[in-house]
Amino acid sequence: MLLPARNLPHNILGIQGYIFDIQGLSVHDGPGCRTLIFLKGCPLNCLWCSNPEGISPLPSLMYFSSKCIACGNCAASCKDKAIEIVNGSLKISRELCSVCKNQDCVKECYTDALKLCGYKITTARLMEIIRRDRQFWGNGGGVTLTGGEPLLQIDFAKEILQECHRAYIHTAVETCGNVPWENFTEILPYLDWIFFDIKHLDNVEHKKATGCGNSQILENARMLSKVFPGRIIFRMPLVPGFNDSEENIDSLFAFLKETGRNEINILPLHHLGREKYRMLNKNYSGDTYFTQDAQNHNKARSLTEIQTLFRANGIACYTGSETPF
Repeated sequence: MLLPARNLPHNILGIQGYIFDIQGLSVHDGPGCRTLIFLKGCPLNCLWCSNPEGISPLPSLMYFSSKCIACGNCAASCKDKAIEIVNGSLKISRELCSVCKNQDCVKECYTDALKLCGYKITTARLMEIIRRDRQFWGNGGGVTLTGGEPLLQIDFAKEILQECHRAYIHTAVETCGNVPWENFTEILPYLDWIFFDIKHLDNVEHKKATGCGNSQILENARMLSKVFPGRIIFRMPLVPGFNDSEENIDSLFAFLKETGRNEINILPLHHLGREKYRMLNKNYSGDTYFTQDAQNHNKARSLTEIQTLFRANGIACYTGSETPF
């Protein structure tokens, strides 16, 4: 049965935003099969980030060295003079590269060794994709905005969620929480679920590993827990030597009790973003930054211990891809 659209203020779907990926048939970021939309831009710079191409709010040029034949076509076409062939290898000066709109270097690369990650798209076009995907969701399903940090592009995110809500599509966001509270109030009426990332409970330690403190993050989590009627699932990547200490896990447990929310998803650390850093000409510290701390870390809690502790005290704790939906 086709339900009538909800009576909401209707715009012309003219807002544009930057995204860097769309994934269909996802089953770990909300109930049912879902369409994930990855928005560009993030206020954090986590050392283990698996999507570093999403940190910059603008498109990012990625270089796949295994595909490059050093033909020089890209260097010849670059108006910024940011590309050169040195000893048979491609070198990109990120300082000179303006990631120009013409994308001449990408167009001239016949082996697809260069890729511009991130592009503008309208909410109208996104809704066409969502309606297409909806046919394959079966019972349930929906849309999850992730990133990057989707709430940095608040007008864009709001219109996507508003249009999904109008069409009775289940909506969720995955957020690092480090945005003004007003950004949350803009979208709450159109939101069903929130996945809220917690990296560390200590402000100083949080800043060391992400580039930002956690005061605003924790305050937003407290406020959401009070006013949001939907489901909040906290998430924490378990990083050995960083946030697996007894002290931090106990602080996390106390914080969850304070919020009154009883769900958390603990994600084991992985290094799937390592190769992307190389493609972006960035250094990846996720392998080594915490190694020494982890070796000297006698009072660390294992994934199993954390799960046992939380479940024994009334908190639903899911690990990795284990999800209750």
